[in-house]
Amino acid sequence: MPKTTILGSGVNTRLVSIAFIWALISLIFIGCSAPISGSLQSSPEVTEVFEKSQILSNHQYYVSGFQRIPYAIIAVDNNFQLRTGRWKPIDMDSTALNQLIYRMEHVYSLNPRGAWILDPEGNRLGVWYSSQYQTKVKREKGNRIVVVNPEPPDLRGIP
Repeated sequence: MPKTTILGSGVNTRLVSIAFIWALISLIFIGCSAPISGSLQSSPEVTEVFEKSQILSNHQYYVSGFQRIPYAIIAVDNNFQLRTGRWKPIDMDSTALNQLIYRMEHVYSLNPRGAWILDPEGNRLGVWYSSQYQTKVKREKGNRIVVVNPEPPDLRGIP
């Protein structure tokens, strides 16, 4: 009795195998792309809070860079403790905030803007104001957080 074969069954098996491998690779990449650090989320509302020199209650303010002309200003919710590193805590009032913002804009000739500081799950930890728009954020045990300091502004000018 002659053997009967289904025309193209080898092709179908090969296509199913390739589709399975691609699906597996996609799942691996999706799993690897899960955020391990927090981030900044640009926010016109946060920008406005800083530009109107509004002080957020229940927040501790910090500056990075020169204390009188910082590269960035952050305000961390009092429910979290910042591992300071190069961040300097500062007692902030609306007059001091207004002066710092004025100096940041005019000395560096840059356009700072505000952002939410988010942990890897998207929870808001505080606010950020700087001409640098990216940083790494890490949440540690005991509600301690790390916010990486921004790079100094490039003062060489535009070529």
